[in-house]
Parts: sequence; structure tokens; C-alpha cells
Amino acid sequence: MAKDLSLRFLLPGLILFGLLAAQAQAQPRQSLVPGGIAIISLEQENTTNYRFRDKPVLIAKIDGVPSALVGLPLNLRPGEYFIEARDSSQVRKKFFSIRDKKYSTQHITITDERKVNPYASDMERILAEKARQQVARNHYSPAAVDVDFITPVSGVSTGSFGRRRVFNGQQRRPHSGMDIAADTGTPVLSPSAGRVVELGDFFFSGNLVYIDHGQGLISMFAHLSEIDVKLGDRVEKGQIVGKVGATGRVTGPHLHWSLGLNGTWIDPALFLPD
Repeated sequence: MAKDLSLRFLLPGLILFGLLAAQAQAQPRQSLVPGGIAIISLEQENTTNYRFRDKPVLIAKIDGVPSALVGLPLNLRPGEYFIEARDSSQVRKKFFSIRDKKYSTQHITITDERKVNPYASDMERILAEKARQQVARNHYSPAAVDVDFITPVSGVSTGSFGRRRVFNGQQRRPHSGMDIAADTGTPVLSPSAGRVVELGDFFFSGNLVYIDHGQGLISMFAHLSEIDVKLGDRVEKGQIVGKVGATGRVTGPHLHWSLGLNGTWIDPALFLPD
């Protein structure tokens, strides 16, 4: 009996270890374009209070060097920008330049016309869900962040970040994440440790989960067939948070993964192995 109990408690840990061991990890890569990230080296003694457009930026070590990681909005114009830190004695600024990038256009046919042109009776729900998602995307906690991410699910990339999307001939917002096609029921792993700050069944996104990794770095997983965590749960890197599905506005089973940084969506591929 004692042996059975020890195996029962040991097995989940072994499964998690096996999943992590099979996954390549990577530190984020800089991409100085709209939708990318700026990685700015900082002095060892001055790493606090940096902000971009009045929002705190993530501070982590990249190749052993303290660095600010800055999410660059898709609507950012090319030019020179800066982060700054203010204290009682001085203002410190770090400058960086953004170049332009042209994203492609994707035409998508949705068989459920209601997911393209919702009924008037759907709008109250849609607006309430939009407000909840806005709060989740801007969630901030001062926790230290493990930026060595793993891929949340193995599959085929079918939708690139930043693409301008046309649903049934109607132009919509650019794609806010990456799509990974996989079979329904495929486990979705948390790419880094964090805490669940939002979840539920949403009109467009289907079953979704938001995970706060710390310092404004937020993962959002959408279109899940199952959700395997609860609101407020602490999750570890490689822990299963849900299963791939086809809920919400979709053309087939896949994982939609959005990654937010200082309140803006960025290209998740920059946090994955090349």
C-alpha cells in the first residue's frame, strides 16, 4: 500500500520532468520592429524603475547581463524611442531605434457566420469579455521571470503573428498571436512558470486561459477543448494547462497562443528556439 501511494505521488512529477526534458528551451531574441521586442543592456547597479510609455518593463538576465525587455506595439511607427527610469537624483534614459516591417495578409473562411457578424444579442457578452481580457492582458506582478521558454505544444505553425486577417471578405484586426495546428486533445504546456489570472469560455476565443509569468509577461491560450487549471492556480514550466481544441472562431483544431509584454501583444516566436 505504501509503495502504491509513493508511486501515485511520484508519477505526476516524473511526467512533468519527461515533458520538460523533451522540450528545447530558449532565451528571447531581439527584433526591433513593430510587434517585436527590444532587449536593452543595463548597468548592474541601475536596473530598477525603467518604464516604456509609462508602463514598467520586464527586467531579466539575458546571457548573464541584466536587461530590459520591451514589448513593441504593432502600431509603433519607425523611429527612435527610449525607456527611462526616474529617481530622486536623476533621470536615466536608454535609446533604441525601430525599423518598419510589412506583415502579410491572410484570407480566412469561417463557416459560422455568427462568429464574423455577431447578433445584436451577442454584443453585451462580447463587450464584457473584451473588458475582462483587457484587464488580464495588462495584469502586472513584480515576480522574477524565467524567460527561458519552452514550446507550449508540438504541431505545425498555421498562422503567423501580425498578419492582417480578412474573415469572409471582411477585414479584421491583425493576428495577435501564433497558431499551432495539432490534434484535438493534445496537451498544452505552460511555457514558463506563472499564475492563472483569467479563464473561461469566450465568444471568439472559445475556452481560454491567461497566465501571468511576472512583470507584465502574459500568455493567453485560446480555442482549448479542455481547461485543466483553476483561476488563481500557480503553474510550473511544462505543466499541462489545457488541451488543443476548436472552440470559438476557428477553422479547425489548433492552439492560438498570444504573448503580452508591458500591455501589448508581441510575436511569441521570439521567445522560442529559432
